[in-house]
Amino acid sequence: MPVSDYTYSSRASYAYVLCTVSSAVDAISSTPLPIFDSDHDDVVFTNNVSGDITYTAAAGTFTFAKAGIYHIVLTMVSSQESSDQLQTTTFELNSDGIIYTAAPFIDFAMDPTEVTHQRIISVAAGDILNIDTSTPGNTMGIVKGTSVVITEITSGVYASSTVTTAGSNNTTDQFNPFDTDGDGPAFASAAKIASGVTFTETDASMKVPSAGKYLIMVNNIYAAGGTTNSVNAIRLYRSAGSYDVSTADNILFSNTAKIHSTIDPVEHTICVIEDLNADDYLAVTYDVVAGRVHAEVGATFTVIKLQEGQPISGTGRGHGGYGSTYISVMSEQDSITGTSKINPFVTENLTGSKTFDTRTSSGITFAAATGTFTVDEPGLYFIMHNPILSVAGDGTPTTEILVNGAVVSSSGGVFIKNNLEDPVNLTNTAFVELQRNDVVTVATVMTAANITHKAGSHITIFRYYGFFEFSDQSGTSDNLIADDLTINTFSQNGLSRQYERNIDQVPFKFGIRGPGTLRGRGTNPSVVKIGDKKA
Repeated sequence: MPVSDYTYSSRASYAYVLCTVSSAVDAISSTPLPIFDSDHDDVVFTNNVSGDITYTAAAGTFTFAKAGIYHIVLTMVSSQESSDQLQTTTFELNSDGIIYTAAPFIDFAMDPTEVTHQRIISVAAGDILNIDTSTPGNTMGIVKGTSVVITEITSGVYASSTVTTAGSNNTTDQFNPFDTDGDGPAFASAAKIASGVTFTETDASMKVPSAGKYLIMVNNIYAAGGTTNSVNAIRLYRSAGSYDVSTADNILFSNTAKIHSTIDPVEHTICVIEDLNADDYLAVTYDVVAGRVHAEVGATFTVIKLQEGQPISGTGRGHGGYGSTYISVMSEQDSITGTSKINPFVTENLTGSKTFDTRTSSGITFAAATGTFTVDEPGLYFIMHNPILSVAGDGTPTTEILVNGAVVSSSGGVFIKNNLEDPVNLTNTAFVELQRNDVVTVATVMTAANITHKAGSHITIFRYYGFFEFSDQSGTSDNLIADDLTINTFSQNGLSRQYERNIDQVPFKFGIRGPGTLRGRGTNPSVVKIGDKKA
């Protein structure tokens, strides 16, 4: 039976909605409206949602049947019409109050604009999530490429802190934007959520409790604070056994982005998977060459331990190595400059030493010669591509995520003005079902002006911890004895996981356990008889 004949009948909760056709430019105004409401003029959404989350397209809401801890990642591509305005995006549970808010600035002459939002939330069964946006005294549109990924955190180890009061830092020295020591913002208690990972407010450090693979995501929403033009270096630090961001040896990851007071606040995303040891500390810093920078409301620092094959706590369910497939890769040099379709993870598309830094990898093969990422196991995969782009002139590049050469997520284009926000960080996100040996690639398309991918551009892919059980398309298994008296003892639909298929296997091929049915043997039983000579 081909792989396509298998369906996923049991898995942890998730929801993915993607805008494939942009809305009208005046879809939303000063009244907050749901981003993923299918009633917006012209808009088209696709979705892939597990059975225990209900996406109501006509209302743009998400209803949870199962209580749990969930990670929300919103990639917002939007237009702004007529005048420059803030665009306020909020997450709200049950209309009881806003649990996340951010308001980046959108210059109407420089749209579309991409902004990433994220938050870890705790929900009860029956809770309804609203994801809304608005712009005061003006209108805005939802642009192709806007998406939301909602995933249940199954490892039980996580922490997230969100800025609820903007910082007021006035120093040019490197500082931690998430702390409460006077340099950074103040926090409200509702802005923190943690289990296992220890978040310390005074130094804004995250200490992990055990060794493993950790997803680290930071959406940096920041402002220049009166500086007209400067470069902000954003660094992710790791130190062992104690908090320390004083030495370069502790830098895990470093990106740079332009800040400019006329387009404050802006957003920059870091998303990596790191192999950490027990009691490792993580922290984020900002560092400007001149002027000043501070964190704005909505900036969020999140650390989540990935599920690596264990059962979900409290469910007793688990299956082999599912969830143990991941990769994070960063380019170490700038790409070549051009106007064509560029895959920034092809060796020959880089300058200088032409090298990539594979942060961590398991079950996904990165081929730098072709810029491909080949998955070894089937499953539901989260993909986030974070290019840092520089343009020779104003332009609107589009970004693509492809599977086997077919586009699965494409932005409608994001405007870059080279003398204001260059280089700029963009994000493209997908949550897709992949089969064994499927190939993932990414590309940036630019035709109006030359474009360069800067060092630090990165991609992260991991298999979401899903549970994969066989079921036929009708949802029923074969009867033990069919109507025509066929005995279905070894029917594939009846035996489910015991049969050979494209998933992790039990040791035996058929329903009867014995030496003749061990996997790897031929179809005829191999029996050792008395008197046989030992090989």
